[in-house]
Amino acid sequence: MKNFFFFLFFLTILNINVSYSQTIYYADIDKIIKESVPGKKIFTYFEDEQDKFLDEVNKFQVNINKQEQEIISQKNILDQAEYTKKINLLRKDIDVFNQKNNKKINENKLSRDKTIKSLMKEINNILKEFAEKNNIDIILSSNQMLIGKSNLDLTNNILEIVNDKIKKIEIQKWVTN
Repeated sequence: MKNFFFFLFFLTILNINVSYSQTIYYADIDKIIKESVPGKKIFTYFEDEQDKFLDEVNKFQVNINKQEQEIISQKNILDQAEYTKKINLLRKDIDVFNQKNNKKINENKLSRDKTIKSLMKEINNILKEFAEKNNIDIILSSNQMLIGKSNLDLTNNILEIVNDKIKKIEIQKWVTN
């Protein structure tokens, strides 16, 4: 009888350990976003937009410098009121341009964030599907953990699936009034 209770106790403990074990894996979400085909397209698009923006700023600066030099060269010819008026108009043009630039910078940043958020939703759906298909209880982001066995890293697997499933990502435009 004593052996029976010991055996029953042993089975209960074994059953508890089995029922509480969870399969936990991790993935580097930042790497997936940056190295996936849709992620690269997003970053390339916004880098190109930033380059265009910088070109506009450089052209404007060249134009403003040219106008400033013209006004300075006319300083002795113009009366003080006319000179001050031209300087104030130039400053006003600079202020308007700076306001437009700040608005553009904010819109670009918000568009990029919104687009990346959209990509993250797609990746989360892929992670859910992957977890269900492979009986995984928890998938952690690698930046939320200190260390883990490399055989628990799903980054490359998820990266391949993302590249296969997400062929097109729509750039989300953010327009402020």
